[in-house]
Amino acid sequence: MSNNTAFDDFRKELNGRPGKPIVLGVCLALARRFDMEPWVTRTIVIISLVFFTVLALGVYIALGYILDETKDRTSGFFKGLAIWIQERISSVGSVVGKDSKAP
Repeated sequence: MSNNTAFDDFRKELNGRPGKPIVLGVCLALARRFDMEPWVTRTIVIISLVFFTVLALGVYIALGYILDETKDRTSGFFKGLAIWIQERISSVGSVVGKDSKAP
């Protein structure tokens, strides 16, 4: 039987891979600035997202653009997301255009 508790497993999952951010890297950057474990900041963000979804998401994205460590990753993420959305819209438009031209 393993000596790991559920809390230890949870903490390991929220720490992520060394040097690799899980989403934008905001939690890791904040953890380093405040000398905390990354799992602590990630837990706070997750709880905030559950109770204050829109506000927490807005603050998370804003911090992604404000923090020097995460600025490039955040802008790259949203540029990639915009390209993906544009490709999906054009593929749906071409499918719809083909269906409307059918005899």
